[in-house]
Amino acid sequence: MFKRVLMAVAVAAAVSAPAFAEVAISGSAEMDLFVRTNQGVDKDTNLSEEIAIVVNIDGKDKLDNGDTLKWRLAQKVATDYRYDSFGKREAWIGYAGTWGELRFGNQFTNAYLTLDWPYGRAGQGVLTSDFGAYESRWGDAISYFSPNFGGFNFTAQYKIGNTGSSNAGEGYDLGLNYDGGAFAVNAGYQYRADALVAEAPFKNGNFQTVITKDTSGDSSSVAFVGARGSIGDFAGHVLVKRNYWETNVGDVTMDQWAILGMYQMGKSSFRLGYQQMLDTKLSRGADVNDGVQQINAAWHYGISKNSEFFVQARYSMYDSGAQARKFDGGANIDWKESTVSAANNSKNNARLLVGTWTGF
Repeated sequence: MFKRVLMAVAVAAAVSAPAFAEVAISGSAEMDLFVRTNQGVDKDTNLSEEIAIVVNIDGKDKLDNGDTLKWRLAQKVATDYRYDSFGKREAWIGYAGTWGELRFGNQFTNAYLTLDWPYGRAGQGVLTSDFGAYESRWGDAISYFSPNFGGFNFTAQYKIGNTGSSNAGEGYDLGLNYDGGAFAVNAGYQYRADALVAEAPFKNGNFQTVITKDTSGDSSSVAFVGARGSIGDFAGHVLVKRNYWETNVGDVTMDQWAILGMYQMGKSSFRLGYQQMLDTKLSRGADVNDGVQQINAAWHYGISKNSEFFVQARYSMYDSGAQARKFDGGANIDWKESTVSAANNSKNNARLLVGTWTGF
């Protein structure tokens, strides 16, 4: 009798237990080991490694009206220079339905996500997505993602900009995308008020009296258009991008473009690309001879359904003074910031990388 009572209690508890929202964990783990040349006067080469482990915790709950409440908490761990607190990478709450999706909170900007992937693949991201007059993440963003209309969709983000002095200044990020299967187009625009973002060109007195940093009333913007296509085992993309900084004492324009071709052969993927950053144009003063050209190649090989091994190589060629002008700061390309000097700021350099990536 006692056993039957316990069984009845257990069944009743199971039937009456509240339904919990769905929670899932996903992410990736990447290991990169690489050598870079021309790293300074006293040390020509530099061996480095980066371990990037991303953990995403996603939740969703079906609402009574048929819509879905969603949220994400994301973190990048095992790095020594960023995302050092849980949720600093992403922490947002959203609502989705047939009308689209609305998100509030700490999010990546859509301009960065598009430039980083697919256009920044195979090592091209160091210029394509790691440098530009835009920001990669807004902690006070409101974002809208439209439904798909015959292959078209659009995105819109707004940065509130009044959550503290470090975040002062509104921001807007707009995107228009088309995906037709074998052919796709992406276009985007981001504007940031009262800030010179990705400010490498303005660091340490570069451009000197021609352009000076005075963020009150200044602004930054980026615009880009990219196209992607595939035929059989061949695929590729092309991208054009304009970076623009407007200041009280003059404006700076930096244009760039990139092209990449890919060939898939079984588990192997071969990629070859070229990109160029043109000379900087100043509204006051002569243009700066600081162009950059970069050749990149990569071989990716699938070692399981969720993992791959890869080798990437890239070679950067600078005009006179290019590194010191454009990349003296967080947006350096294959340089150690502490070794920047007049003796090596226009030397060509290379990076060779081997690594693995796995998704979970």
